[in-house]
Amino acid sequence: MPFQKRPRKPARPQKFGSHAKPPGKKLPTTETPDSKKKSRATVARFPGAWLWLVDEIIPTLVKSRYSPRESWKDKPFDAEDARFFSKGVGELSELFTDERPSELPDYFAHPKFRSSYLLYFLPLQAAKFVSLLDMHPEALDATLQHGDKSGTLNVIDLGAGPGTASLALIVKLLDRALALGRDVPKVEFDWYDTNGAILEDGKLIMEQLCGQFPKLRGRVTVRTHVMPWWKILGSLPKETSLVLMGNVLNENKRSMARTQGPASNEEDGLTRARSAEIESTRLWTELLARAKGGGILLVEPASRRSSQVLSGLRDQLFENQFIPAEATSLWGPCLHAGRCPLAEGRDWCHFSVPIDIPGKWFKNFSERLGSERQWAKFSYLWLASPSPHEGAPAPKPKAGLRRVVSDPLGGWQSKGPSEVLLCEPEQTVRMPVRAHEQIRRGDLVTPRKPAPNLTPKRFKKDQDEDWDD
Repeated sequence: MPFQKRPRKPARPQKFGSHAKPPGKKLPTTETPDSKKKSRATVARFPGAWLWLVDEIIPTLVKSRYSPRESWKDKPFDAEDARFFSKGVGELSELFTDERPSELPDYFAHPKFRSSYLLYFLPLQAAKFVSLLDMHPEALDATLQHGDKSGTLNVIDLGAGPGTASLALIVKLLDRALALGRDVPKVEFDWYDTNGAILEDGKLIMEQLCGQFPKLRGRVTVRTHVMPWWKILGSLPKETSLVLMGNVLNENKRSMARTQGPASNEEDGLTRARSAEIESTRLWTELLARAKGGGILLVEPASRRSSQVLSGLRDQLFENQFIPAEATSLWGPCLHAGRCPLAEGRDWCHFSVPIDIPGKWFKNFSERLGSERQWAKFSYLWLASPSPHEGAPAPKPKAGLRRVVSDPLGGWQSKGPSEVLLCEPEQTVRMPVRAHEQIRRGDLVTPRKPAPNLTPKRFKKDQDEDWDD
């Protein structure tokens, strides 16, 4: 909850996702001497199981399945292995930059890139989900409550890859069970991806992780489905405790284009666009009908294009009445159900969360890439269950709170007054920030005075808008 100062003074910002530490048993720590020295406050708390995952299980599997020589495969992963696999990590990192080619290759089809993703990008992407699960504990509570009620925690992971988001969830569930002295509920995962090899890698990782901890043994089932995520109609469970979608909208257009082939003419292109719109409508209708418990969590890159695709999806879901036009339809990041002011234009809704990702080999690869990875950068949308009886609406935001959607406009080095942008329906507004105040993108604040408008963005519906584009 936001901490309130004495009257007549501005409220201290609530740091993005802050929440109380659960009571109970002391957990294994992933803190290092270096992390304790850092002055910035990190959002995510990584469970002890995280180090088993990223320093033991994943490197061992990668070496046993992807080493070029049989004589290497049964030996422990060491610095020489890190040097060998770092080339692929560097090449894959270049593909993932903002300057990526218009036709991103199917990197999971290449053993070099599968191993690179497992060693480095799986921990990096999983850390974003760990952060979001910590930022929104009420959504995790709703997920668990549905699992308790139904007897099984049913989780769909779309575009799962090696089960990146699912692995983040399972280490948090274990962490919570240990803290509260409870058992982990029975969990059933359904993973969907177009590449069967990476699904198999991820399933083996999950099985080995669960085998290390008595509370997880025999409690977790993974079913894999080799198909595009947008072709899942007919294969979905009746209802779910949580739906996870990581980096699927970002690659949706080019992936669909690869499966359909080029349009023969303009009329064919329009027909395909309309067909895609109808398919998207059916898909979201089915997903939302099954989304109980914690709803649907979508996580995308922090780039402008990815973020604005996500914002456009949000607006379309409200406008077309897929979800009630209430703030309680969203766990985050939005505090209102109005039109997103950052769905178009030069600014976009994304977050940079201070983070210290534990892991010997993750840090080794980060150093080789010349990046300390002190920030988890992403855009996201967490939809609450739209069912008024079987789902769990998000809590109503406290009146007067606003989300900060920019860093100080004067820059962090500015010694004088600065400003930040606050999110309002259909527009952003400015709020002055004093030089000594540490207000960051994503914080929740109470504006100290009415702020002048920036550029209002009125809703204008485009009849030809492809809302999955």
